[in-house]
Amino acid sequence: MTETALDRAWAASEAGGDAETARFWETFAATELFLAIDPATLSDEAPQPLTFPVEGAETALAFDTEARLASFMGDEAAHLTLSGRALAEMCAGAGAQLGLNLGDAPSATVLPLSALAWAAEALRQPIEAARGDGVTLTKPFGAEPDLLGRIDARLAGLGPALAEAWLCGAEGEGLLLCLRLAEPAAERAAVAALAETARFAGGERAAFAIAVLEEGDRRLEAARRVGFGFEPAAPQPPAPLAGPPKLR
Repeated sequence: MTETALDRAWAASEAGGDAETARFWETFAATELFLAIDPATLSDEAPQPLTFPVEGAETALAFDTEARLASFMGDEAAHLTLSGRALAEMCAGAGAQLGLNLGDAPSATVLPLSALAWAAEALRQPIEAARGDGVTLTKPFGAEPDLLGRIDARLAGLGPALAEAWLCGAEGEGLLLCLRLAEPAAERAAVAALAETARFAGGERAAFAIAVLEEGDRRLEAARRVGFGFEPAAPQPPAPLAGPPKLR
């Protein structure tokens, strides 16, 4: 079975320390998961997860691919799709732990309620887009290669919504990630996604703040001069049109 991003993040967390564990939770939060649902509740307004008692605790089941869900639960297993961030919040609220990728996946594990509650609390901490008014931008001194890689990976997920991104120092305030969006309506989703990286990469405080700027803003011009630039994802060309079907 194909290795997934969660498999790699879990293996790194098992072999590493706090930084690798935080990166696992960052990956978990951003991953689309397939949650097994009690089929008897599918017609209800709010379907309930299928749970089993494991070591005295109610345990929900989720998988990061439909193939893993089908392998463990059967091809017709009732399920819902939701993000890891939403699932952590749900489990923490319900007092349930989570069986993740149970079966033969490298990341097969049971995430305890205490860990899910911690992740849910971390994800609730607000990181709003900062205005950055009156801040002097500098080169991003102290930005580690690992942080640059994590930001780059998250920016790639924004696709064509991102026009440009520059990581700068903000005098007296740490690091500031300056964005210009090609699609202004994507601001809320972009800030939320990048905020997860900021939270889990930063330990006790966020690793960076976020500022969404517009063309012509003097702060954007300064960011271009001193910041570390990220290459936006290139738009994918349309697939070639297949030939016409044969007619009988």
